[in-house]
Amino acid sequence: MIKPLGVCCLFLLCITVSGCVWSSVLSTDWSDNIALTSYGTQATHPALNDGKRDTIATATLRNKERVFGIKFDSVKPVRRIVIYNHNLFRFDVDYRDTKASEPKWKNAHSVRQRRGVGDQRAQPKFVIDRLNFQTDVIRIKVSRTVDDRVISKPIADPDDMIVDHIRRTVGGRYVEYFRVIAPSIAAVNEIEVYHLAAE
Repeated sequence: MIKPLGVCCLFLLCITVSGCVWSSVLSTDWSDNIALTSYGTQATHPALNDGKRDTIATATLRNKERVFGIKFDSVKPVRRIVIYNHNLFRFDVDYRDTKASEPKWKNAHSVRQRRGVGDQRAQPKFVIDRLNFQTDVIRIKVSRTVDDRVISKPIADPDDMIVDHIRRTVGGRYVEYFRVIAPSIAAVNEIEVYHLAAE
């Protein structure tokens, strides 16, 4: 007859062994960071993929866009992207679809708000996983940073990013003006890209 203490020990041993088995089955083994320059990846700014999280890559406004980009030396599978952020607030992560007859951009992920930032100005890190595509180019298109200001202008220029168009009567006089973004420099500390180690 097995004693109750022996049954408890046997039960705990079974739970421990099954927990180790399930954790090994459910864990994900990632590749090395293929965004690094040592893997032949080129970037729009050298600090974007230098492997140092204390350096800052910047992008200024050109043709109404602030864009960061990395280009692999060949088409690579992508499962996970990690962005160490400096001041991004709203942005899209896109990839070039090389399977189409003519390569075109597809959206992998969009960020429209900050989460869990506490007293920080910007979310410090974005982990974008559950991805499954192959590409040779990834870009971050920035629409807002935490440093952007919104200003009022009586006349909008063709290149202005208009937030609001206001028409109202003030003191018996008709007033019309535009609320436009005065963009700042977009900044990212580092981007990392991974696929599964077995791929």
